[in-house]
Amino acid sequence: MIMIFIPIYLYQLGYSLGQILLYFTFHYAAYAILMLITGKIIIKIGYEASIGWSIPLYGIYLASLFLIPTFPILFYISAGAWALHKAMYWPAFHADFTEFGNIKARGEEISSMKVLVGMVSILGPTIGGFILMHSGFTLIFIIVMALSFASLIPLLMSKEKFEPGEFSIKKMVLGFFKSRYRKDIIANLGTGEDVIAQTVWPIFLLTMLANYQDVGVITTIALFVAFLVILIMGKLANRPARTRLIKITSAVVSLSWLVRLFSFNWLSIFASDALYKASKRTLDVPIQALIYSRPKDRPLYYIIFREIALSLGKVIAALLAYIVIVLTGQMLLTFALAAVLTLFYFYWTDQIASEKIKG
Repeated sequence: MIMIFIPIYLYQLGYSLGQILLYFTFHYAAYAILMLITGKIIIKIGYEASIGWSIPLYGIYLASLFLIPTFPILFYISAGAWALHKAMYWPAFHADFTEFGNIKARGEEISSMKVLVGMVSILGPTIGGFILMHSGFTLIFIIVMALSFASLIPLLMSKEKFEPGEFSIKKMVLGFFKSRYRKDIIANLGTGEDVIAQTVWPIFLLTMLANYQDVGVITTIALFVAFLVILIMGKLANRPARTRLIKITSAVVSLSWLVRLFSFNWLSIFASDALYKASKRTLDVPIQALIYSRPKDRPLYYIIFREIALSLGKVIAALLAYIVIVLTGQMLLTFALAAVLTLFYFYWTDQIASEKIKG
């Protein structure tokens, strides 16, 4: 309901595309650093407790976004609050999925999860666009915050079986200098294209389409197409040579960014967005299956290692996109940059890391 509209919200507050890219640069840099700290918290309190505590932090983030017009200093503070929420949520979420999932049916589990999420969120952009058209950002912030806190109810009803452990920041950092993890680090540079999808693409949509509602509708239709595609991808991601599927879909994702260079009307925008979302969600299934299969025990270490690598990839991409915008003023050129960055996904390998990062 809200994520695609956050860059638009900042843009309409008067922040330039360059400033918004710096906002996301700061956000992902903070996310990478904070995970070194929250890793120690998560390993002590458990995955579900960490996810639970992340929800109030998300509420703080939304409130800080809402108050930016009154207190401009919250522009970067909100980026930090968002990073803290994610540093408590995503490592715990992925580690929980890794530890308690079925390794023999990993691809099917991931595609099933994405289908469940898709069923709930597919109408989100349209609903969000409708609310923005008729009531503005205030109501949508309230609704999203209420839904976030409502998500705590089923979480609090379950009892997690968790044994506290130790988390070594030193050994986590040293993992980035080991050659056996080099390909994983390079592969995560590919996720840099996602930051361009998060920032530049929504603003491009608003400049090309009539209003918020059109942005929401076209996003919903594209998500529906993607939803249909991932229904059949789970079993493919279970096959041993997952990287073959990654290479094929990476090429399609890269192509979709090039197609976006020629999107100048409603139909071409929809076609390029549908191609991107279908191929990107297809790509996510085998990549996540690989990630969840990497660690053999205490998965939090590899998960945080990967999330930091992912964040660094997005920091680099946001800075490169910022340079492109400052030097040329052409947001379309960032689509070409995204097409190139996507090719780094080719570095994913089927082989599981030979040595675990552990404390």
